[in-house]
Amino acid sequence: MPVRSAKIRVLDNTLQDRHSQSLRKAGIGDYLLLLTAAGMWGGTFLLNEIALDDFSPVAIAAYRISLAAIILGLICLWKGLLPKFNGRTLGLITLISLLNSVVPFSLIGWGQLRIDSATTGILLASSPFFSLLLSHYMTHDDRFSWNKFVGLVFGFLGVVCLLWQGLLIGGGSLVAMFAVVLAAACYSLSAVLIRRLGPMPSLLLVASSLAIASLVLLPILIWWYPPWQQEYSGITLSAVLFLAIGPTATAYVLRVKIVQNTGAVFMSNVGYLIPLFAVFWGWLFLSQTPTIVMWVSLTLIFIGIGLGQRK
Repeated sequence: MPVRSAKIRVLDNTLQDRHSQSLRKAGIGDYLLLLTAAGMWGGTFLLNEIALDDFSPVAIAAYRISLAAIILGLICLWKGLLPKFNGRTLGLITLISLLNSVVPFSLIGWGQLRIDSATTGILLASSPFFSLLLSHYMTHDDRFSWNKFVGLVFGFLGVVCLLWQGLLIGGGSLVAMFAVVLAAACYSLSAVLIRRLGPMPSLLLVASSLAIASLVLLPILIWWYPPWQQEYSGITLSAVLFLAIGPTATAYVLRVKIVQNTGAVFMSNVGYLIPLFAVFWGWLFLSQTPTIVMWVSLTLIFIGIGLGQRK
C-alpha cells in the first residue's frame, strides 16, 4: 500500500481533520498559559459567591457569556478578524459552544443544588481521563501513553487530597453527581473538537462560540429573569464583569491556544490546578490560611503534570 494512502487512512480512523494543526511539546510558555488560565478559573468561586447575592446561576452564566462575546467581538472587528465559515465549520463551532459553556454550565449549576462544592470539584477533576480517552480515538498525535495515565492518577490524587475533608462532610444525589461528570466529559469533548477546526485564530473561534452560546442563553434569561425586574449592587455587577473579562473571555482564548498547540490532554491538567488556585485566592482575599494538605496536593499535582509530559 502506498505510504500516502496509509497516512490518509490513519487520519480517517482517528476522526481528526487532516488539515488540523500538529502538536508540539509543551514549553515554559505553555505552562505559564496553563497556570494563568487556572488562576482565572480558580477565581470564579470567589466571584460567583459575590455575584450570587443578586444574580441567579442562569443569569450569571448568561451575562458573563454575553459580555465576553461582545468584548471579543469588538476586538475581532478592530483586528479585522471577520468570520467566513462554511457549513461544516459553523456546525463545529456551534457544537463547541454548546459543549464548552451552555451544557456544562447548566449541568454544574443543577448539580450543585444537590451536592456540595468539594464533591463537585472532585467530579470535575475526571475531565483529564475523558480527554485522554477521547484524544486517543479522535486524534493521531495525542494518543494514550502510560506516562500520561500515571500523570493523571497523580494529579487526581492531588485533588482528592485537597478536597478530602469536604468530600467526607458532603454527600448528595447520585444523579447530580452523574450530571457533573457529564459536564466534565463535555469540556473534554469540546477541547478535542477544537483541533478539528484547523489553525483558526483563537480569538475568532472563542468570540464566535460565545456569541452562539449567548443566543441560546439570553432568551432563557429574558423569560425567567427579566433584567428590568432585578436590582443589582455595584459589587455584584463588578463581580459579573470580572467573570466576563477574566475567566470567560481571556481564559477561553488561552484555552484554545493551548489546545491548538499542545493538545487536549495537556490542557486538561488545568482541572487539577483550579482547586489549588481557589484555595490560594481564598487565602489572599479571605485570610484563609493554607494547610499542609494544600502543599501535599500541590506537590502531587505538579508531579502528575511532569510525568504526563515525559516522552
